[in-house]
Amino acid sequence: MELLYLIETIVAAMIANIVIIVLKIKNVKKVGLAIGIILTILIVALVVTFLLEKPVVNISSEQQNLEVKNANSIEIPKVTYHFKDVTNTVNVSGNVDFNKVGTYEVIYEVPTIIGKYKVRQTVKVVDTIAPEIKLEGEQTYNQSYSKEYVEPGYTITDNYDEDLTDKVQVTKEEVNENEYNLIYTGDLTSKIEISGNVDTSKVETYTVTYKVVDSSGNEATKLRKVTVYKQVEQAKNEQTQAQNGTNGNKGVIYLTFDDGPTTSITPKVLDILKEKNVKATFFILNYDENGEKLVQREITEGHTVGIHGYSHNYKAIYQSVDAYMNNITKLQEKIKNSTGYNATITRFPGGSSNTVSRYNPGIMTKLVKEVPARGYKYFDWNVSSGDAGGTKTSQDVYNNVVNGLSKNRANVVLMHDFSGNTKTLNALADIIDYGINNGYTFSNITESTPMVTHGVNN
Repeated sequence: MELLYLIETIVAAMIANIVIIVLKIKNVKKVGLAIGIILTILIVALVVTFLLEKPVVNISSEQQNLEVKNANSIEIPKVTYHFKDVTNTVNVSGNVDFNKVGTYEVIYEVPTIIGKYKVRQTVKVVDTIAPEIKLEGEQTYNQSYSKEYVEPGYTITDNYDEDLTDKVQVTKEEVNENEYNLIYTGDLTSKIEISGNVDTSKVETYTVTYKVVDSSGNEATKLRKVTVYKQVEQAKNEQTQAQNGTNGNKGVIYLTFDDGPTTSITPKVLDILKEKNVKATFFILNYDENGEKLVQREITEGHTVGIHGYSHNYKAIYQSVDAYMNNITKLQEKIKNSTGYNATITRFPGGSSNTVSRYNPGIMTKLVKEVPARGYKYFDWNVSSGDAGGTKTSQDVYNNVVNGLSKNRANVVLMHDFSGNTKTLNALADIIDYGINNGYTFSNITESTPMVTHGVNN
């Protein structure tokens, strides 16, 4: 508006100068009259402009967003009128509910010489604050082994939706025995979702995630750590059962062969197993192209291929946890790449009770925890053929095995298919016949087979 006043004055001055110049040339006496007329016109124009001038309301192009329940007034924009700040004269009207999310219209009224000048603006009352989840009990929760997991509880509050806790319905879906999916759903506007499986049959730490979305779409999450643990006495009993095999299928014989495959022994072992219709478990080492064919045959004929290690060098593999895990995973990847078979059953070179690792104190104590934590099951043995030790004949091997068998437990038999081991090869058929004739059954180790382990000596 200030610019309009300036333009009017400049235009009037220019016209006056032009008229004066013309009149001086033609008739000097008329100059005074012309000047008077021009000044009159200018004054009239300025008066009209002054009367019709509108207030300038500096409304932002963005609508006002007011936080629900936190705002209690409308922000009045700056208003100028006749070169003065008249913001304090503005009257605001409109039915804005500061306690309810919604879109409202407000009217700013500015008093002028010729009446009230009105400007309208859209105002939104919004909720941008996420709900708050408070977990009952401990955020790190201890859960007893094999006991049903019971959600400790929670409360949910929101600045707008207020207490949402009673809007949540809780259901529990049993996946397997002792394993539950937690499913929490609320109404359509406010709900909490709790995700995470808590398998109380496994000693492990689980993460349960709590998520809630309020009616305005604000999301909040909270995490709870649930650690499944065993009582000391229970853990000791299970360790004893694992060591003597009474936790498994009684009267079952698991024939296991370490340190293969070899072209001189492994094919003949497979021939006998095929003839007797018996499945076994092979804990293998690194292999060449000929060994790859034997590994593939073991898989094709229904046996279990387990991981003994890419290397059998005690000094190298027991240097550290990482060194041992690399020894497992390197062979696992090779088996998978060459055959498509995913091996998850493993056996420690020397067994978990070995003392050859004592050059690195405590390494086996760490590994018997780390290996299962990485998704593997390890197996030792409770029947030894002695074929890698003091036995001299196939009869010795036979006697060691049949004398070590028991109908009251699962029998994991340690044998080897390394090159030149004819003692085991010549005793194998007789061992199988003895088992069949005396009411035993034979099976290969699988992921569902209870582990048979030794006590750790390092």
